[in-house]
Amino acid sequence: MLSRIKILSVDIDNITLSEAKDIINNYIQRYVKSRMIVTPNSEMLVRAWDNKQFSEILNKADLKIPDGAGLLVAARILNNPLQERVAGIDLMKELLLLSVANGYNVYLLGGQPGVIEKAVGQIKIKYKGINICGYHHGYLNENSRENVINEINKLKPDILFVGMGVPLQENFLAANLNELNVKVAMTVGGSYDVFAGKIKRAPLWMQKAYLEWFYRLLKEPGRILRIMTIPRFLALIFMNK
Repeated sequence: MLSRIKILSVDIDNITLSEAKDIINNYIQRYVKSRMIVTPNSEMLVRAWDNKQFSEILNKADLKIPDGAGLLVAARILNNPLQERVAGIDLMKELLLLSVANGYNVYLLGGQPGVIEKAVGQIKIKYKGINICGYHHGYLNENSRENVINEINKLKPDILFVGMGVPLQENFLAANLNELNVKVAMTVGGSYDVFAGKIKRAPLWMQKAYLEWFYRLLKEPGRILRIMTIPRFLALIFMNK
């Protein structure tokens, strides 16, 4: 049984990167139903606090990994510390390695037109032998959404990565997971931008110092309004303690 910590309205799995990879591998090998993996951070938890429907979507996911340094800080404030931060892109990389080792096939959905093609190309270079059975950008209308779902069901990927941004990716899976012929579906946010070289991750020392948000802000000043959710997140944590 997974240990979980309630942070605001969402139950976060107290899990390590290695444990998350093993659990997902077990989902694939002992497939009984499609599993949904989400990657909450502090911004998402504020959204969930304000939006009951979004909160319910997150809580219904099979695995809710602690993606975001703010969650580690909040858990300490609540005297129930998390083991470690599990960044969504790091888990995605581990699952790509797992796919190569075990012959799993993956489908990549999301990103901008042009970006997803670059991401696929770079992933194929870095993960030799990876079986990418299909991919599509994340800008879907009603017709293209139906076509993508049909394609995914025809290809039957072991892992579906969905990177449409919050909350589009979570809403997409919540609405369609029951009709998708996949073993595991995971939200990956802007990971395709990183793989494509459009965005660079913060240096490792900044990641370890919980300063990745500051690095992103320096690179993308337009994120200031999103970053401003952090003080409110901490205020909500203290109010609910």
